[in-house]
Amino acid sequence: MNKQECIINGMAESPMFVLSGGSKELFHSNFLYWLGTNYRVVFQELMSKLCRINSSWPEGWAVKREYRHLDLCVTYEKTTGKQQEGKASVGEWAFIVLENKVKSLPDLIQLRRYEQVFAGKGNGCSYVVLSLTKEFPGSKYLKENTCWQFHHYDELAQLMEECVQDSTIKEEHRLYIRDYCHYASSLSALAEGWKIKEQTSFLSQRSDLRELRLNDIYEKLRYAQIATLLAEKLKARIVNDSDEERVILGMSNIDVILRQREDANDILCFYGCPEAKPFGQVFIGSGMTHAVGLVEAKVKVSDDCCLVVQVQGNRYCHGFECEGILKSTDRLSPDQLRFLNFEGNRLPGKEAKADSRLCRYNANFIYKSQKILPTHTIGDILNTMIADCQI
Repeated sequence: MNKQECIINGMAESPMFVLSGGSKELFHSNFLYWLGTNYRVVFQELMSKLCRINSSWPEGWAVKREYRHLDLCVTYEKTTGKQQEGKASVGEWAFIVLENKVKSLPDLIQLRRYEQVFAGKGNGCSYVVLSLTKEFPGSKYLKENTCWQFHHYDELAQLMEECVQDSTIKEEHRLYIRDYCHYASSLSALAEGWKIKEQTSFLSQRSDLRELRLNDIYEKLRYAQIATLLAEKLKARIVNDSDEERVILGMSNIDVILRQREDANDILCFYGCPEAKPFGQVFIGSGMTHAVGLVEAKVKVSDDCCLVVQVQGNRYCHGFECEGILKSTDRLSPDQLRFLNFEGNRLPGKEAKADSRLCRYNANFIYKSQKILPTHTIGDILNTMIADCQI
């Protein structure tokens, strides 16, 4: 039995795994909530170390889970400085906001939305992300440009091992805590082995992760790594010293690229792209939709239209995304129509044939696709996407 099999078997037999039920995020939040409810002093010590809190905790703090769409938060009440019906008005303030990321990767737009939950009442609040993966595409930008701290579940487990020595903890509960620490550490060790190789079949799956209900995060991380490799290779191929903003990793939202959102400027600046230039910029994103992994590159070809190269599941797609594209394809040039119809560049192999059917998604995205074969490697997909992005 190899190391990964030992980890998987050990986790599956763990009572903490059996008790975890559905959502892994909910499980971790529930466990920390249980600790904060039953052992306030231990919880306070643990979270102070994890969040690097040096100040005193507010009196009467309360730990809450699944509160106002937040996984876990510590709140307290204090006067607002205003009067209401002749009495001092009291408001709820945030001391800690914690977001669990077990089955997904941290997302800038989501984290910014969560910052607004206690807008004006989160001064001095510690915003914390607990992630299963130590490094992920875009982590450097998030760490340098947001107020969130990023910690790993293995770090939480190590700190919790220290806290379990507290004499106030019941012996039975010590077993629960140690089992949780083993579970979190094993989960982290398993995720550290999820590194892609270009010679691996693109369609390779990890059936052993389905039992642990970890296939979602594995696929998200796999596609995120593919997106990162694509960006690195494209930058090496098409970017020169005076053109650093040509390839943008981490964001492919069409409403941002075409500046249709109010916060588009802020998002573009965050990703090192102060303005979406009219032509030639490549925006690369990844994620999951309908439980299927996705990586895509969008090349801005005009002020209101993007050429799209997209891989979703076992389909390789050529398309265009712009308003009103379904009503007429007359706006596409002859070269763009050839791209849409896979005339020229396509996946390698005689068996790899493009469908003739024109498909659509929502109202503004048309595409045709080609089936990805088991013989196609990650390297094949990357090389074909790079060639397509240079059309």
